[in-house]
Amino acid sequence: MSRAPARATMERQEVRDMPDGAAETFDRTLVRLRRAAGLTQEQLAQRCGLSTRGVGNLERGQRHPRRVTVQLLADGLALPEDSRAELLAAARRGRQQPPDHPVPPRRPAPDLIGRTEEHALLDKHISGTGRPFLVFAGQTGIGKTRLLAEAATLAEARGTVVLSTACSRYGGEPYAPLSEAFARHVSEHPAGPGLAFLLPEQRTAEPAPARWQMFAEAARFLDTLARRRGVFVILDDLQWAGPDGLALLASLVQDVRPDRVRFLAAYRDTEIAAAEPLADTLLDLYRKGLVTQHSLAPLADEDATMLLHHSAGTEVGQSARDRVLRLAGGLPLFLVQLGHVLGRSGKPPAELPWGLAHAVRRQVGSLPERTVEVLTLLAVGQQRMDPDVLAAAAGLDPAELSEVLAPAHTARLLDENAEGVRLTHELVAEVVNGDLPPSRRHALHRRLAEALGGAAAAYHYTHAQDTERAAQTLRHAAEKASRQAAHDTAAQHLGALVDLLDRTGSQAAVAEAAEAWADALAAAGRYDAALAAAERALLVYRKEGDEERQRLVIARIGYLHYQRGTPREGLARIAPTLTEDRPGGSSVRLRLARAANLYQSTRYRESVEVSTAAIVAAESVGDEHGLAGGHLRRGLALRLLGRNEEALADLHTAAATAELCGDRDIVVRALTGVAVLHHYRGELTRADRQFERILRLAEELGDRELLSRAVCNVGASAVYVGRWGAALRRFSQALELAGHGRSPMCGAMALIGRGALWSACGRYDVAADDLTQVIRLGEESDNADIICNASAQLAENDVRAGRPERGVRRLLPLLALQGERSWQMTDALPFLAEAQLAAGDPVAAGETVAEAVACTEHIEHILARTDAFRVQGLAFLRRGDFSAAGESLEEAGALAERVGSPYLHARVSAAHAALSDSRGDCVAAARDRGRAEELFTALRRDALAED
Repeated sequence: MSRAPARATMERQEVRDMPDGAAETFDRTLVRLRRAAGLTQEQLAQRCGLSTRGVGNLERGQRHPRRVTVQLLADGLALPEDSRAELLAAARRGRQQPPDHPVPPRRPAPDLIGRTEEHALLDKHISGTGRPFLVFAGQTGIGKTRLLAEAATLAEARGTVVLSTACSRYGGEPYAPLSEAFARHVSEHPAGPGLAFLLPEQRTAEPAPARWQMFAEAARFLDTLARRRGVFVILDDLQWAGPDGLALLASLVQDVRPDRVRFLAAYRDTEIAAAEPLADTLLDLYRKGLVTQHSLAPLADEDATMLLHHSAGTEVGQSARDRVLRLAGGLPLFLVQLGHVLGRSGKPPAELPWGLAHAVRRQVGSLPERTVEVLTLLAVGQQRMDPDVLAAAAGLDPAELSEVLAPAHTARLLDENAEGVRLTHELVAEVVNGDLPPSRRHALHRRLAEALGGAAAAYHYTHAQDTERAAQTLRHAAEKASRQAAHDTAAQHLGALVDLLDRTGSQAAVAEAAEAWADALAAAGRYDAALAAAERALLVYRKEGDEERQRLVIARIGYLHYQRGTPREGLARIAPTLTEDRPGGSSVRLRLARAANLYQSTRYRESVEVSTAAIVAAESVGDEHGLAGGHLRRGLALRLLGRNEEALADLHTAAATAELCGDRDIVVRALTGVAVLHHYRGELTRADRQFERILRLAEELGDRELLSRAVCNVGASAVYVGRWGAALRRFSQALELAGHGRSPMCGAMALIGRGALWSACGRYDVAADDLTQVIRLGEESDNADIICNASAQLAENDVRAGRPERGVRRLLPLLALQGERSWQMTDALPFLAEAQLAAGDPVAAGETVAEAVACTEHIEHILARTDAFRVQGLAFLRRGDFSAAGESLEEAGALAERVGSPYLHARVSAAHAALSDSRGDCVAAARDRGRAEELFTALRRDALAED
């Protein structure tokens, strides 16, 4: 008994001491032979009686093989004598290097002929050099997938954890493909609660956490997994990724450690347009310096000839070679396929399409009937399939599937990995699928739909001519995506539903689906597309003669214009319909849409009147949603007219009514109005907590416009409570959510906040760029308030940059046009007074600031009132009235102390220092100036550290 361990030790020592031969190590030899046999690690382990982990350790070079293990592997791979000898020789040589030694670049494998540059690029990328995301782009058959497979081999050889997956042509889980890659890994490892909601198999009935929390959990998952050996994420067919999956990918590329987590992807650049989500995502990552894109070109004739000879396994005659090179056009896929044909027949087909089809038919026709049945299902499915799903569709026990597929693996018709199995090339699928009679194809589509389930099933039900089941599947998938706040994915499913019903269903069903599609698109911030979907629904209702539904859709179109920042168009769209005053819910909705657009046009008094009419109409028909909306719209308009108590009463009523009828959108908007009032009243701590709570509610809803506003409000609060770095992050986040003009009004408020911060930090030119952009947006949308707000910040920027006259010229015409001061106009008065004072006109400054003090008292705008007293003190000081200056500055200091804002404290302290200087009190001046500089320095340091 004691001799067995000694014998095992001797066997291991024998393997280590065997002399070196060729350069390839055992781990690489094993990977190559296993893949040539068409086996996964799991399948090889089962054949050999080893564990999957053990095979994996051998392929990663983490173990020395024993002689008996090598023999088991050779038997499991069914190796011929020459390959068996090759594997044994590699085992004798042992590993070339210890696992922690740097791995030198590999020479390209024989079937990577002509890809020397790409191989070097991969080696550099895997080693952690350069940008964290590398993307290969090219047409079908150019060799993208083969490069990704080589990258996986290189990464595994270094001991890196490889997470590899591919996108599905016909959709999938909302956050695919990464969610599927994570799911395969965490099936053997625990995941955090946030990550679990991204995984298809681990979701529960509990509400999903906020989207940012799921993304943050995914980033923590990758960083933790990468801690020891690094992680390499490989994504194929990225052109089929949905917007939500791309959002997750972009978030991870930005948030994980680039030295530990690397990303590699491939996509067909012939299948995406400049305006598609993938193009936007790659452009955004490129601008941030996070992605490198490499376009793959067809092989040169010399390399194509070499690949053709290698694929054929023999020399190819001159005429055959010239014809194949001409037909293949340098595409590796065609060269490999034609090379295999040439290797068997010795001559090329007559022409490329027919010849390849003939070669495929010959290969498939030589296989057993049961194997052909499964290949036909794969051809109809046109995507990689999970073995269990494929087995279910084929009516096989999962244990039988491996045996049935073995002949196809031998014929190199299948590509199988941890993600599933698919036909080696799309050409095979096209040939097999094209030969099927329609009735047979319909039956196979139905079997695949029943086995797949989810959104992917809809495609197959449609092609099985089962429209009802296809529509039901798409509706269910859209509802599921909406519950997860994946509104882009929901919109994608609903768009497919509209197209399906338009071809096969009733027009009433088309209009209903188009309305739902418009709602999903609006929630995703895609207002132009939402307007087009709503117009499509309206066209159907007009044809059907349904006047009430027409009016409701027109109201929805009007509100979409409000969200889009085009109130003129919204008012014009609603006006003809509102002239016909009819009872019913449509009258309420039309008035609410008109009130919203009047509000955005700064016509607040009219908005109050129309909102009141909406409230009356809603009460008359018992419309709780309309009642909540009416109080919301009236409360928001009253707030900007300075009628705060009335505004608070309306906003509280709106929130309570909306809570009772389950309208969470109105709840969030009403609570936001209340929090803004508390903020401007100087209740900063209370408002800050409210804004954070509102942000969490907005994240649960996932509406892009609502979320952008909530994030922007958190940033504005952070400015006054002294978190400038956080404020800058929030403003940038709000701009990203507003995204590419999707929600210009939300973007305008974020630009104002960011511009004001840049100005306070001395970045005057950057501030001017942001604020000038806001003025353009205000002019486009007829919003005088944001023009005035941005102009006020620009005026302060001008004063700081030493050009106060320009600031006066900006503001004076705007304020001269106003009658009764709105909230925003009142906010601008202290800025104008300070510019007038700096421009050498203390009399005008005194008159302006006196109006500011009176107006801010009337509307309880404590923040602006603090600034008004500060400027008033400086104006008195310029006129030599030290006593009055002291009183005003004492009032400003008391207000700054009351609200507890470091920013206001710093501004008032600087003014006190100027007063002390004028009085000749050097000690007090130094104390006040030091306090102001200390506060400003801390705030600016916080902001600039974030830049």
